[in-house]
Amino acid sequence: MKTKLQFASVLYAICTLAQAQTSQLEYRPFAVGEKVWETQIGGIKENLYCYKIDGDTILNGETWQKVYSYIAWPQFNYNYFAAVRDVGNKVYAIAKGSNKPRLLYNFDLKVGNTVKCGVEGTNFGCLLDPGEKPDTLFGFPFKNSLRVEKIDTINSSYTGMEYRRFTLKLVDAYDIRVGGIDDIVWIEGIGSGAGVFSPWQPLPRKGFIQRCYVGDTYIFGQTLYYEEEDPSVVGSPQTAKKKSSAIYDMDGRQLPKIPQKGIYIQDNKKVMR
Repeated sequence: MKTKLQFASVLYAICTLAQAQTSQLEYRPFAVGEKVWETQIGGIKENLYCYKIDGDTILNGETWQKVYSYIAWPQFNYNYFAAVRDVGNKVYAIAKGSNKPRLLYNFDLKVGNTVKCGVEGTNFGCLLDPGEKPDTLFGFPFKNSLRVEKIDTINSSYTGMEYRRFTLKLVDAYDIRVGGIDDIVWIEGIGSGAGVFSPWQPLPRKGFIQRCYVGDTYIFGQTLYYEEEDPSVVGSPQTAKKKSSAIYDMDGRQLPKIPQKGIYIQDNKKVMR
């Protein structure tokens, strides 16, 4: 009996430590300059839709990062889409033509927490801050929410960087899971597996591929939303990216010069000085 109790105590301590390590992982910022999200629908490279953070602007007296949308093959229709900003562990966005910040992601949520869904806004879906009244859909209150089912830590084999992955379920006003809806998956600093501006859309099936870069540094592929990333499977980069001598810190921010000491990213590899 004593041995069983000791084993249970050790197991509990290990689980508690793993959970603490996941929750204490340094926050990965979302609104990072030169970050590019690519979404490829099917195997046709011409169907490559992109969002890119390109410069900043002042809105409501605050600094926001500007996001442009375009089609990448060949690049055309390069238009301003929205502005994004990290506030603590939350990501807010202001759609083109609007001056109202909308909650895009809340990476401060814990397992079991819920966050209410908005509806399709001017250009993207949104979430609701605590106390914010729900929108209406066809004249009726939209009462669905997302409930966090699991938070784990994943590692990008391309950079060696760790990210927190959130698995969520769509639930109704009674906290009952909405049937027939697949998991909704977010990656901190990257966004939703259904598209960067689709925080409450379910994870798509095969044939919908996402990739993310900061400058010329490849950050992750679609497979990170499902299992540990494997560079040999669908979701690996299919567009040629030149190697760059640029230096990035572990949050994906480009550094003006080579650091004297520390860990950083160069040529898609983790380098230690």
